[in-house]
Amino acid sequence: MTGAPLQWSIDTIPMAQAPSGFSFAAQPAELEALKAYAGVEALTAFTAEVKVVPLSGGKFRASGTLKANAVQASVVNLEPVPASIEESFTAEYWPAEAIGKPEDLPFDTDPPETIVAGRIPIGTFLCELFAVSIDPYPRNESDAFEWEPAEAPAAASPFASLVQLKVRNSGADKE
Repeated sequence: MTGAPLQWSIDTIPMAQAPSGFSFAAQPAELEALKAYAGVEALTAFTAEVKVVPLSGGKFRASGTLKANAVQASVVNLEPVPASIEESFTAEYWPAEAIGKPEDLPFDTDPPETIVAGRIPIGTFLCELFAVSIDPYPRNESDAFEWEPAEAPAAASPFASLVQLKVRNSGADKE
């Protein structure tokens, strides 16, 4: 799938001076698209509470909580594994000209997200956050991996052919 399934964005112009709060909830079509994007079996709820605080220089800090209810397939037996996800987040959004080159950014901090046409593309960020928050190896507590290896043939000894020669020669000595 190209692009993020959630096209939610926040206009930065009305909040140039004061913090603002936003609530988002995915509609059924968005849930289906997000389900395919993240590769989960089902997605029944996806909501986010976001607070955006203006910083200096046309920059903004978005923080909040993402909540989702999903169902994944168990890596053990493909049975459904329900998952409730709740992730807190903080991300800075800067104008593209303020970000500069990637090599100019500090190594130990997350790079800022880009403000696109005066809007914070919060939907894209939330899709990515959801995708990395789901369990990569889901399994139910009762799942048990039961596997028995196929019986391997006995390892042939490097002296096995000599044993065969000895058996043949011992029969020839008796005659």
